Amino acid sequence: MDPLRFDQFQQREYQDCTSVGLTEHEVVELVQEFRLYGFWRIDLDTGMFYATPDVFRIFGLTANDGKINLVEFRTRIHPDDLPMLMESFERTCRQKQSYHNIYRALGETGNYKFVRTVGKFREKPGTAGEIVGITYEFFERLRTVAFSDDEKP
Repeated sequence: MDPLRFDQFQQREYQDCTSVGLTEHEVVELVQEFRLYGFWRIDLDTGMFYATPDVFRIFGLTANDGKINLVEFRTRIHPDDLPMLMESFERTCRQKQSYHNIYRALGETGNYKFVRTVGKFREKPGTAGEIVGITYEFFERLRTVAFSDDEKP
């Protein structure tokens, strides 16, 4: 197994898409155009995990009402990577910070693939807060070209 590497997270300058004439909707549309890219939220009071359909696809789960069963979700993460994810999650809750992990997830084909998750603690008045984030398929860098002919409404 490869050694675990801890990176120092550097707060980056906010990139205002409107400064170059893009809308937030267009940014999300572009990000999702050629890869699975899901958004999620975990309510720390209830433990409920809510996700968009791409999160279900990334982990080879059947999409339902947007709620993910955490017990089933854990079975889709490589056993060697699960402790790292749990530690990141606990540390984020305790220290109210951001994190990212690259780890192996079991996809629809029954094979493991690398995915990246970026999450952060978010205050929610009157509650313990929540963790919000994104997860996407993490590909090795290949020279690739792809086009889409689909017109979006």
